[in-house]
Amino acid sequence: MPFDPPIDAARAAQALVGRPGLAWLDGGPAHEAEGRRSYVGACPVEVHRVRAGETGGLPPFDEPAEDSAAPRWMGFISYDATTVGEPRRTVADREYDDSPVIWFGRYDACLSVDDETGEAWLVGDDEAACKRLESRIREGLVDNGTPPPVSAQIGPAVVDDPALHRRAIEAALEHIGAGDIYQVNLARRWRADYEGEPLALFLAMREASPVPLGGFIDAGDHAVLARTMERFLHWEGPGGELSTRPIKGTIARSGDDAGEAEALRSDDKERAEHAMIVDLMRNDLGRVAEVGTVTVEAPLVVEPYRGLAHLVSTVRCRTRPDVDLGAILDATFPPGSVTGTPKVRAMQIIEELEVHPREVYTGCIGLVDRRGGARFAVAIRTAQVRRGEVVYHAGGGLVSASQPDREVAETELKARAFLDAVAELRGD
Repeated sequence: MPFDPPIDAARAAQALVGRPGLAWLDGGPAHEAEGRRSYVGACPVEVHRVRAGETGGLPPFDEPAEDSAAPRWMGFISYDATTVGEPRRTVADREYDDSPVIWFGRYDACLSVDDETGEAWLVGDDEAACKRLESRIREGLVDNGTPPPVSAQIGPAVVDDPALHRRAIEAALEHIGAGDIYQVNLARRWRADYEGEPLALFLAMREASPVPLGGFIDAGDHAVLARTMERFLHWEGPGGELSTRPIKGTIARSGDDAGEAEALRSDDKERAEHAMIVDLMRNDLGRVAEVGTVTVEAPLVVEPYRGLAHLVSTVRCRTRPDVDLGAILDATFPPGSVTGTPKVRAMQIIEELEVHPREVYTGCIGLVDRRGGARFAVAIRTAQVRRGEVVYHAGGGLVSASQPDREVAETELKARAFLDAVAELRGD
């Protein structure tokens, strides 16, 4: 049913602040490789939550109910889950053992917004569910149809010592030089004191980083704020097409997009990073694919975003009829672009060298739709708000040609989505 007059996703999400399980999967600006639709929901009829150290995997996703790409479930899987069935500890002194590593809400209705045309529809189990969500949104709007502003107080962002990250990079390069691995992704962490609505920071990050994917999940004592442009998985459903779009290779933008794109494609280090991860994702998809269906399409596409550009390729396959979402995640999670090659050894080195647990960062955020398919984005450019603080990670891929100072600088470039938003909230 239509939401009339139409409402954009941002206003709808603000109107639902305070409702349990607020979820907003943000399509953002239209992009040639991604959809243009956003979804907003709240008050899930069921919540599936797995904490670190607990047993349990994915929720028992429903059988396909209708031919609709709208969400039935929305949520996230933390990097710390490792596999969807066995949460783990990433470092010996894990700081937040009670944080969820898997969280999904089942929504009986959601708002679907076409970000290009502005059309808004309520999609749900039945008319009653749609009307309940409509009522909740309208209750959050004031007389002129706008929601009350959301606000927060945030302290200065403090980052781990660059020298500490540089030493981790040097240790990783020793592993590469010894032939232990070919590539590994290492991250560092920023943190700040935080009080107020997590959505306020997400809106500021959205302004600082307009990207075609993004997500906000309020899981109660833990909110996830992702401004990501990397598609992890797009699955049509049982027996259908499965695709992934790994990002590997980064360059700062200064105005000469054509020249920078050529420089990025011809950079031996960036191409090596990218080629290894594409090969890894081909192998991961091959574990659930019909024989002979794995292909690489549109390789080495340079996609420009605010402040930087990335190398992206698309890997596709058709899944075997017996494959379900759990099997797909077992074969592919965590995403190859944020781990390394070989994946298992790279993850062991990440655990050895990174100071803090990643939590949701470099896991995935997304939805399971009403026709049985799924769409997940890699949780990069991702902040987490809990216990009066916000944390944010940024990292980069290392290969034998990596230069430590350049890699440290790359993490700071990737942190701009967060740091610019912090500055905006602080009025700096």
